[in-house]
Amino acid sequence: MTTSQLTATRTCRVLYYGPASAGKRANLRVIHRSIPPEQRLLLATDDPERQIAFRVRHGGQGDWQVLVQAIDAGRERPRAAGRDMHPPFDGVVFVVDSSAAMLDQSLAALEALKSYLESWDLDLMRVPIVIQYNRRDRADTLPVDRLESLLNPWGLLSFPANAANGDGARETLKAILGLTVNHLAANPSAAAPALVPVAPEPAPMAQPEPASPLGLDYGPPLPGTEIGETTRALSEAIYHELRPSVVVPVRIPRRLLQGREPVRLLLEVVIDDESPL
Repeated sequence: MTTSQLTATRTCRVLYYGPASAGKRANLRVIHRSIPPEQRLLLATDDPERQIAFRVRHGGQGDWQVLVQAIDAGRERPRAAGRDMHPPFDGVVFVVDSSAAMLDQSLAALEALKSYLESWDLDLMRVPIVIQYNRRDRADTLPVDRLESLLNPWGLLSFPANAANGDGARETLKAILGLTVNHLAANPSAAAPALVPVAPEPAPMAQPEPASPLGLDYGPPLPGTEIGETTRALSEAIYHELRPSVVVPVRIPRRLLQGREPVRLLLEVVIDDESPL
């Protein structure tokens, strides 16, 4: 593929976001090693643990150049009022450490992500998001169902992983690329007007380009893609199928709500199969 052909390829930007040391850069290392050299794209800053770029063919959506960046929660660049028209990402992978010791940091990072999205007039239902529960090999790992109840009440796609060994990294990447490419195809106005300034690494022109070992061209459809092309459509379909709401009264002392600072309330529900209806 020539450089002129590359500039006509659409761009998909994925942000790996989460607490420091949650495993975002381990994901990028695995992805970088899995992409054949002839499909990698050169960046101005060559740091495969913070940002990488590569070329991939995604099903019927054709060729895409993908930019993947890793940012610690709280270190994202604030939106410049009056200048930035498009967010610097098209999809987000929220990476958290599954250990109990990191739960507070994970909850704080989730709040930081929501605030960052709000600065772009977005929310968790208006941008493709996949959650990765990383470091499942830790001794104090929390069960996935508890992490889901605390960090994913919206029913977003999520994957257990141990990115340091490559476990779950491919599935996470395939899911976020599928959701993001479908979202951009259905919402062309959401795409940034400028393409990523990258160039292809030299490759023998006489040899055909091999498919990526990540397997992004193959495999069954992503869960939920048969009912909607965007994360919002998937979430709405899930909500429409839910049973009527269950009202659980909770008494909170008024003194806890006094003051100017917001109060965060966490409700952990345990299903009791023994109680009579």
